[in-house]
Amino acid sequence: MVGAGIAESDKLTVILLNHKRPANIGMLARYLLKNRFVSRLVISNNSQAYPIEKYVEVDDARLVLLNQDKPAGVGIRFELAQRYDAGYYLLIDDDIFLHPTQLQWLYWSLRHAPDRPHGIWGAALLSDKNPQTEWPFVHQRNKVGPVDILNGLFAFTREQLGEYGRLCGLLGITDQKELSNGEDIILSFSGIRQPMIHNVGRIWECASASEPGVALYTSRPRFYEERWRMFSELREIKSLND
Repeated sequence: MVGAGIAESDKLTVILLNHKRPANIGMLARYLLKNRFVSRLVISNNSQAYPIEKYVEVDDARLVLLNQDKPAGVGIRFELAQRYDAGYYLLIDDDIFLHPTQLQWLYWSLRHAPDRPHGIWGAALLSDKNPQTEWPFVHQRNKVGPVDILNGLFAFTREQLGEYGRLCGLLGITDQKELSNGEDIILSFSGIRQPMIHNVGRIWECASASEPGVALYTSRPRFYEERWRMFSELREIKSLND
């Protein structure tokens, strides 16, 4: 076990959503629960076709399994974070498998720099791109540094969760669980400084990460147009220190 001897109030609550990758969830749960600094793992099943208990055969008091009555947007994980109070949170997509020591590094980074959210991948805005004709961001990974938008994995604090809710209100978002695009952008503005990505070594990813009908960006109409509008509005609302 990694991370023994940490006070309960300083531990991490992890929230994992399942939609179309149920076979991943059991293995993800086993990896995440190997860390003693994880006080709770909340798995929310967004598919009504099967019960999540069938895929998560783990006996651990820290595990919370939820089957949603009806489909919800990815924004439901922030609503769940508000329901399960903690000092520190981690949200992770169901196509990312972290080794326990990789998660430990992210947790340590968040504890030592709690003024910004942390992750492993992100997107940096390019000044020479025209957002009216192309997506003006470049993907960033396998490096350490600030980004404009975090993707895939998000480590953040209770204070940043509160700021996320405030920003949702300013954007006119009244039902967070219905939000299906841009929740990562809102969280990226929740700190005092720009979010930070970390090079934690090779990441084991599910092959379905870009599969049409599974990955949201491949199937949602006007996906990038929605994201640019939200990013632009947030830049007007709040500026971040680099």
